[in-house]
Amino acid sequence: MTPTDSLTAAVRDRLAAQWIALGVSLPGDPDQTLVDLEALIVMTALRGGAEPRLTDAALDWCVRYGTAINGGRLRAITAEIGGDAGAVAGFAATVAAAGGPRWPVAVGEGRPYQSRDKTLVTHLRAPGAFAWRLRSAFGVAVRADIVAALASSPGWAPSIAELAAVTRSTKRNVAIATRSLQLGEVVEIDRVGNEQRVRLTSDTGFHDWLGAVPDPADWTSRYAMTEAVCAFGEREGMSVVVTAVEARVLVARLLPGIQRTGFPPPDVDVKGGAFSAAFDAWLVSLAGAIAPSARGGSSWRRDELHDR
Repeated sequence: MTPTDSLTAAVRDRLAAQWIALGVSLPGDPDQTLVDLEALIVMTALRGGAEPRLTDAALDWCVRYGTAINGGRLRAITAEIGGDAGAVAGFAATVAAAGGPRWPVAVGEGRPYQSRDKTLVTHLRAPGAFAWRLRSAFGVAVRADIVAALASSPGWAPSIAELAAVTRSTKRNVAIATRSLQLGEVVEIDRVGNEQRVRLTSDTGFHDWLGAVPDPADWTSRYAMTEAVCAFGEREGMSVVVTAVEARVLVARLLPGIQRTGFPPPDVDVKGGAFSAAFDAWLVSLAGAIAPSARGGSSWRRDELHDR
């Protein structure tokens, strides 16, 4: 298995854990981080194709619960993560053809797919389903994403611009949403200098209702970086020297994302063609950071695959 193969396998394990957190029937343990619904769909379309059981289970969820997806945000996340936009368009078209919602990224008729109708969710108490739970309560607009961002980062009081960046929304939409949440006594807004700072209400009753809050995780940034690295690793015909040069260029471009996500950085002090091996070693460490740490997180591909 090449380092790129290891990273791709780790991505699929993480995707499976996140779908499990949303109630999809796959063996393994659910993700405990804050699942980004749109990023999950995009990365499943890009990297899940080699595992029909994973993609079919995802399609089944999307057909039944796809109204929880913010179509405009899905389009923005597709652009940010990059990769084959046609794969995302085809996945979305398949969802629509099978009876699910038609998101704005859908193009064409999709492939034939008959929903198994086996995904039935009765509650959203799993930490990974936190964002979906809030959307069920506050709607699929940015209000729910604001609450999710604030709740998963206790004590954080971001500006409107910072919230817009985190939620992948516009400052105008975030400003309108925060005023609405303020009226509903869900958030409190303080003016600090020329900025408005937003914080979650301290009301204990509301926090009791929120329940278990997952660890924050910027999965859009993580998946965007991972997709770029996987796509690079799949390039063929490059010499060791060319690979080292191009890999260093890629790392320089990804460095802000590496720092933002907290992923392990590559050893950029390695010089010349030797950086090719250092880059491969980094892919292995990146796979370890992407893969679920839960006991069953990587077992789903090994269990009962004949049931496809």
